[in-house]
Amino acid sequence: MSISDRLNGIMVPLVTPFDTAGDLASESARGLIERHLEVGVTGFYIGGSSGEGFLQSVAERCEFMKFVSNVVDGRAIMIAQVGALSARDAHTLASFAAESNYDVVSSTPPFYFNYTENEIVAYYSDLAELSDLPVLLYNVPGTTGCNLSTDAQIRMLNISNVIGSKHTDTNFLSAERLMRAVPGAKIFNGPDEMLTAGLAMGMAGGIGSTYNLMPRHYVDIYKHVLRGDLVAARASQAIVNDLIFELLRISPGVIPGIKLGLGILGYDVGGPRKPFQAITADTSEFERLLAQCGEL
Repeated sequence: MSISDRLNGIMVPLVTPFDTAGDLASESARGLIERHLEVGVTGFYIGGSSGEGFLQSVAERCEFMKFVSNVVDGRAIMIAQVGALSARDAHTLASFAAESNYDVVSSTPPFYFNYTENEIVAYYSDLAELSDLPVLLYNVPGTTGCNLSTDAQIRMLNISNVIGSKHTDTNFLSAERLMRAVPGAKIFNGPDEMLTAGLAMGMAGGIGSTYNLMPRHYVDIYKHVLRGDLVAARASQAIVNDLIFELLRISPGVIPGIKLGLGILGYDVGGPRKPFQAITADTSEFERLLAQCGEL
């Protein structure tokens, strides 16, 4: 079965563990990886926003990428997020991913400078040509500031060796246009709170930060929609949305709250890297909802 046929379901964008000094502590992720595999996730997305990839050096990203690949050892689909401020760094990471037995590489569009859409399309064309692995686009305008037109995204999805897109955008009109214009493209839902809606529209699966905390509920949502049971899917979505709503209240940057939650669940992955700060808000309701989710 080709990777395109297998690229469906719930992909966890794994957090990256750090020790008390803020250094990479890869081994601390082993138990979390095993827990996700036991729950039945389809795969892992490494080095993305949830993994604080842009707060790490290329060497650190490669080290953790290799560690996760060794632990998973072919038991799940592996996607490496290789986006970087430098296209050369992105190409280095893509080559390392191929050497480390990943199945797919993904990349944010180049950002910081105000690149034109033609420059961004050319970036993906170069990456797709260089990469030995298929490329999954990563549309995340909320963090990159790249508000790509639907036409530009369609152009990118039609590039040879581009397999689909991680659509971390609440613009579902655009998502519907992409799926209709490029049949067979693997479009993944990014907004966690909208997974049921994305799957009901025909998306291939989901990739979202809070999957780290509640993988069982997201796997359930995927299965419910696959069976056509939208009532059950909505019930599971309501559970995760309650926690998401409270998470955003205590941790607008999301990552500190997710790592706090993982610590409560017994997974010592450390805190986030600076400039993230420790949470100072009252977390009692967050902790109550987390316990209520039944992921302990």
